[in-house]
Amino acid sequence: MANIVDILQGRISGIEEEGVLAFRGVPFAAPPIGVRRFRAPAPPESWSGVRPADQSAPAAWQMNRGNLEKVQGIVQSFGDVFPGVRLAPPFVASTYFQPSISEDCLYLDIWVPTGRGAELPVYLYYHGGANAGSSGSAWLERGAALAREEGVIVVRPSYRLGALGWVHFGLVSEALGEAVNLGLQDQIAALRWVSENIERFGGDPNNITVGGESAGGTAVSHLMTNPDTRRLFRRAVIQSLSPFNQWCTQTRQDAVSIVEIYLQILGLADVAEIETTDPDRLLAVSQALQRFFEADKNCAWRPLGAVVDGASVPQQPAIFLSEGELAPQEMDVMIGFAKDEWQFFRGHSETLRSASKEDFIAALAQVSDHDAAAGLYGAYAAAYPDRSPAHLLGDAMSFEFFKLSSLKIADNLSRRGVNTRLFQFSYDLPGQGGSVRAFHTGDMPFIWRNHTPDELARWPAFEGIDHQQMEASATTFGRLYGAFIRTGDPGPHWPRYGADNKTILWFGETVEARSGLLSAEERAFEAAGLVDVRTLEAQLAHNTRQALNTPARAYAAARR
Repeated sequence: MANIVDILQGRISGIEEEGVLAFRGVPFAAPPIGVRRFRAPAPPESWSGVRPADQSAPAAWQMNRGNLEKVQGIVQSFGDVFPGVRLAPPFVASTYFQPSISEDCLYLDIWVPTGRGAELPVYLYYHGGANAGSSGSAWLERGAALAREEGVIVVRPSYRLGALGWVHFGLVSEALGEAVNLGLQDQIAALRWVSENIERFGGDPNNITVGGESAGGTAVSHLMTNPDTRRLFRRAVIQSLSPFNQWCTQTRQDAVSIVEIYLQILGLADVAEIETTDPDRLLAVSQALQRFFEADKNCAWRPLGAVVDGASVPQQPAIFLSEGELAPQEMDVMIGFAKDEWQFFRGHSETLRSASKEDFIAALAQVSDHDAAAGLYGAYAAAYPDRSPAHLLGDAMSFEFFKLSSLKIADNLSRRGVNTRLFQFSYDLPGQGGSVRAFHTGDMPFIWRNHTPDELARWPAFEGIDHQQMEASATTFGRLYGAFIRTGDPGPHWPRYGADNKTILWFGETVEARSGLLSAEERAFEAAGLVDVRTLEAQLAHNTRQALNTPARAYAAARR
């Protein structure tokens, strides 16, 4: 195709790179700056002439090297009253730092394979980063290789992050009434833009797959839950979905509590002042709230999650997808998770480094009771007799926060006839002394096929990896992944998931379908009374509300 494309807003010119035609920094909404801060996304303005699309736009406002010291200083000024650990291990920070940031961030990058004709499949991918970091233009996740190798158009939008997109000030202020689910509204605006414009790039608007990992996977779950957005795509890829982590969907009651905490920490008597607050002060609060609870608190703390508002989010996505009706013809669904998800979030905590049997029981008793938690420990120890109590605790927390909901969603969808495929990223990574194993985000270099030695040097967990073996695994899985995006059918090597087979694709040094891979863990949780998403949601939300006043009171006392 030509490198000049007429889209609805005007003409843009792309560039040839890495064997594809790339269009970078394409606006899908008006800049959310000035009077548009804390406002719903508006259509982008048109332009005359040809707009160059050869440079990615800045990432959404977030921590990077330019403001790191300032934000850390603001956090220190709040006082030493936040007892937890950071959401991610320290060694991954440099991986996700973006070179430039701005509140003017509603742009997307597009990679179009050359020589493939028209009506190409489209993969619209929402980046992860806990609704706090990363971007659609993150270099280590650029879409050129996936587009080139699998013959699909890849689109990656950015969206508002942190309090600017995910703290719902409109719940307590009529003047800021639009400030509810702004980050999600950005994601929806990107989907609508792609639906309306992608044909002009040679894409098929009737063959769009939406995908995302971590916070991006949560974005996809929202799009699947909302009937107004569900009709705009054909397939969905949900990777590392957790209903209970810091970027996940919350109730109105909990979202109002988060707003009140922000106002308290910032010392704002009038919520309207938030419209002119230094964005680095907002970042500082979000950084502090990562550590609001002790590392071993087993609760659903969601300070940067969307809120069930009856509009953009009609109901809690994980509950709807695990219980509600979805017609078989509506979509094909791929669900993936990492074997050792929890190593990313608590592998740097003292407990997960050296937990005892008693520590395991204490953590799981918070969502059941002592006897049930002891039974869980016994079941895990019997299933994995060579693993230490700390390893078993990581296994159980990975299941609680990620795998249980994914399995229950897959059970419901497959029972209703939806074409459903599951995979578990299981490639144990050698970096950091092998301690991270197959952890959260570890599949990213495989998925995007950006894994040259220079690229992997920015992923400390990959230090010492066998590049040839990694390449073979990435290629094998990538072909299955690409086939699903194109047609929904990866072929006989990856069978559909069903209640009769519980087949999950093992994606490690080998790539192979395994029946009943997680059945022992699922039975152990059911025996402990944790039988579905709704039950676990109720218990974790209760734990959060019960504990919420303690750090809030401590902070208020420290400020006085």
